[in-house]
Amino acid sequence: MIGEVTGALVGLLRSRTPDLGDWVAVSSLSNADPAPPANTLAFALYAVQEHDHLRNRPLVPTPDGYQRPPLALRLHYLAAYVGPHDEAQARLARVIQVFHTVPVLGPAQLPPPLAERVGRVAVRLRTTTSEERGQIWAALGRPARLALFYEVDVAPIDLLADADGWGRVREHRIDYVDAA
Repeated sequence: MIGEVTGALVGLLRSRTPDLGDWVAVSSLSNADPAPPANTLAFALYAVQEHDHLRNRPLVPTPDGYQRPPLALRLHYLAAYVGPHDEAQARLARVIQVFHTVPVLGPAQLPPPLAERVGRVAVRLRTTTSEERGQIWAALGRPARLALFYEVDVAPIDLLADADGWGRVREHRIDYVDAA
């Protein structure tokens, strides 16, 4: 599911900037991997976390009982242009323009399997401190570049059907008693 979200975001950037050609590349930006090609936007997933506001959703009814709901994620992306600084400013401005114009990807912008599961994906520009940016670039092992940071909600991850601990809750019940 995470790869499909990344693909949808890159696809949106490419479709909304046809004048720039094939200028977006998915990259880890890690020093352990090859450097992104020159004159491209390196689009990197750098962190995945559970979505705070969707953590305690209720159990989901199924024909066999109840099960935990899919895990909702918040994905963190970094977009950095690999090229001259003046060009980087112009290209990052285009990224901001695209995600400001389309902050929510709906069924039309999502591949069918993903659209059926999530319905929509929200994209928000994230404000980072200079310390956070320094930590991210240090962890990647690359010199810092002018970059944008985005949070993307939500990519549900289903339970594995054959994993230990998967099980189903057969009954979900709350009883009330008169305390008086």
